[in-house]
Amino acid sequence: KVQRVLLPTPARFHYIFNLRELSRVFQGIMETPQAVISDEERLVSLWRHECTRVFGDKLAREQDKSLVEKLVHDFAAEHFGEQLATYTSPTC
Repeated sequence: KVQRVLLPTPARFHYIFNLRELSRVFQGIMETPQAVISDEERLVSLWRHECTRVFGDKLAREQDKSLVEKLVHDFAAEHFGEQLATYTSPTC
């Protein structure tokens, strides 16, 4: 969804997202020591962190970063449930 919403423009030519970014999210999760991921909440929080690290760090405008945070939260609410989605808020 990030790829469909945040299209590249002449000012933001680096807004190109592909499967490489998605693989970096999972690579970051897989390289985390198992002892750190003690429960579902930590896993979802780590997933949010990796999504914002990979996708959010590419973004130039604050409104684009806010949009990605909202998309991550909405995705988590839909697929993980509202309770776990609370761990995807930026204040976690």
